[in-house]
Amino acid sequence: MQGILLGMPVAVVLSGLMAGLVIWALARWPLWSRRGAGPWSRAGSGTTNFFLFRDGILIDHDAAPFGGPDDALTGLTEWPDLRAWLAPRFPGLPADLPPMSPGQLNTHPARDPADPAVITIAAIRQGHRVTLVDPALPSPAEWHDVLTCLATRRLLRKAAETAPIAICTLDHDGRIAWRNAVFQEFSDAEETRLLHAAGHPAETGTEPVTLTDPDTGRSRHIALTLTGAGDQRILYATDVTDLVNTDAMRSSFIQTLTKTFADLATGLAVFDRGQRLALFNPALVDLTDLPVEFLSARPGLLDFFDRLRDRQVLPEPKNYASWRAQINEMIETASDGLYSEAWSLTCGLTYRVTGRPHPDGAIAFLFEDITDEISLTRRTRSQLEIRQAVLDRLDDAIAVLGPDGALILCNQPFRDRFTVADDTFTEITLQDLVQKGRTLYPNDTLWSDLLAGAGQAPLTGRAGDAATGHVALELAPLTGGFTMLSLSPRQEARQPAL
Repeated sequence: MQGILLGMPVAVVLSGLMAGLVIWALARWPLWSRRGAGPWSRAGSGTTNFFLFRDGILIDHDAAPFGGPDDALTGLTEWPDLRAWLAPRFPGLPADLPPMSPGQLNTHPARDPADPAVITIAAIRQGHRVTLVDPALPSPAEWHDVLTCLATRRLLRKAAETAPIAICTLDHDGRIAWRNAVFQEFSDAEETRLLHAAGHPAETGTEPVTLTDPDTGRSRHIALTLTGAGDQRILYATDVTDLVNTDAMRSSFIQTLTKTFADLATGLAVFDRGQRLALFNPALVDLTDLPVEFLSARPGLLDFFDRLRDRQVLPEPKNYASWRAQINEMIETASDGLYSEAWSLTCGLTYRVTGRPHPDGAIAFLFEDITDEISLTRRTRSQLEIRQAVLDRLDDAIAVLGPDGALILCNQPFRDRFTVADDTFTEITLQDLVQKGRTLYPNDTLWSDLLAGAGQAPLTGRAGDAATGHVALELAPLTGGFTMLSLSPRQEARQPAL
């Protein structure tokens, strides 16, 4: 009895221990079942996900949705959608699901050799079965989406790190949280100035920030762009030094051209590709008498010529319809670089108007006052006509030869004797005249001497016979290498009869 009593505490302790083990085992049983189901009981589904396609359309799959707005599975409806989702990890997937025979299996491994996942494509009844196999994970589709997101983040980070412009992110206190390689090239003082300019645009303005190297004195111009990203901000700093320098050079060049155009006596009107006045000089105002206010308002091309017509700076047309057609034709001709005409105005002035095209579609018109030039030309032409009329009234046949021996001028008696047409002057040489003269007025010695001297040495003599008549020939050199040849008719004195 005493032994039994002594053994009861031990039994009670053992019973309590066994009960505790049972309770603990029952409490842990669901966890064991979940853990044990992964690698064994879900070998056919936990390590694979299948996608069924019929005629390229996704009809079913066993991948559980990830949830959230970025769930990649919600947008999968066709094979190109799934291929685009899988392609970053599996580059060998076909553009279209290929026709396959029963039992055929196409396998596409992952890009990374260390990645054991594969894609298999098999033919099923009236479609294809695409399987994503990843033996290392219980949820291949979810893990693939994670890998895709990580790859995208790495790509974006690499793009930001290697971007040719400076980029940094700012926290909510305005301090730099991250900077790329280009931004790291700024010194601490330059960073401070850029951050101050980005955070105080009303104070510093929107123009590029100028950074000057204290050692070399070289200046850089940095354009800043600040964008929000949640509670952080992104700052882009672009080096626009070349652009600023080019713009300064362009402005200086335009100022130089403007000063040059201001001193020109030729009126200049440049119209842009939209046919609006883009540039004019003071000479245009003087020649056309157009108001500066009108020209500064950048009138259109037709309005410009309409105003010229109102100011009688254009030849007066017969009617307005023909005037419009004339202007349109002039614009088209100027665009081809062919327009150049002299405008005789009712006030007695004469303008030469020239149209010149530009490669970008612009047109430039030049206005020149050629009144004095036209007057001089007319006076010169009148004097030449008078001189020609005087020469034609002489009995002597007179011709002028140029330095090259070509006939350039002769009077009417010379034309009649040598049968010279007005349009053949440049084709007749001294040799031609000598050959013709020997036939008309025989004297081989005289004509040979004239040809041997090439018209450069003075020569006089007589030629002719009783049949053709006698002439006194004279060859006289003139200034500038010119030569005058004259043939004077001679009357032979008759001998008195004995």
